[in-house]
Amino acid sequence: MKENKRYSYDLLGNIAIIKAEALTKKEKLKKAKKILENPKIKTVLEKITNVQGRLRTIKTEHLLGEKTLIAKYKENNSIFKFNVETCYFSSRLSGERKKIAGKIKKKNNVLVMFAGVGVYPIVIYKYIKPKKIIAIEIGKDCCKYFKENLKLNKIPKSKIEIIQGDVKKKIKSNFEKFDVVIMARPNLKESFLKQGLEACKRNTRLFYYGFCNANEIRALTKDLRNQAEELSRKIKLIEIIRAGDIAPYKFRYRIEFKVLK
Repeated sequence: MKENKRYSYDLLGNIAIIKAEALTKKEKLKKAKKILENPKIKTVLEKITNVQGRLRTIKTEHLLGEKTLIAKYKENNSIFKFNVETCYFSSRLSGERKKIAGKIKKKNNVLVMFAGVGVYPIVIYKYIKPKKIIAIEIGKDCCKYFKENLKLNKIPKSKIEIIQGDVKKKIKSNFEKFDVVIMARPNLKESFLKQGLEACKRNTRLFYYGFCNANEIRALTKDLRNQAEELSRKIKLIEIIRAGDIAPYKFRYRIEFKVLK
């Protein structure tokens, strides 16, 4: 993300999305023109709403350049195409996705919850090629682009299975069990830990993404352990990593657990 005191922008391949509430229309267009001096950027949009709802969507307004909402973005030796308004995507998690891939082994069966347009599954497959990857995503548009991204990255459909739907409905007690479960969850009040644990067996590594202030992280991990106990499961805290900020003094944390029972 590029920024100065009065505006910032996220770069998603050919599209730049600016956040510039403090600027006048004339100033926004001037900044957009400056951004378009980068030959790789073809479109400048203004973000006019915050991320909303479980689908994590936004609304934008076209400022300058080509009129399109379709981003074409590259990271971690992978290519992704998606609609910036209907599909949540954070370029700032590029390094985090590579780190997660580095924690996966070839022999692992992997589940990715809240998979979006397939970024975690595709990056993991590109680097590791584990035994199996299953991905669940509620958004129909995200799943559409997920399938397209498999083709763009020349990954056979048999290598990554896409399940479109709500994790609450798709993951039940008889759901398949995995060696690794990645909960790339949105910033919502609900933990979805029950569904994550339904896909875990003994010794599963569970990667949970939580959002809180630095002084609240201990309370968050304690609450997750208590939730697990209420479900007659036991989890052991392995590691807490700060994986980016989402607001002043509020951070995204990657919390790794080992499922003991």
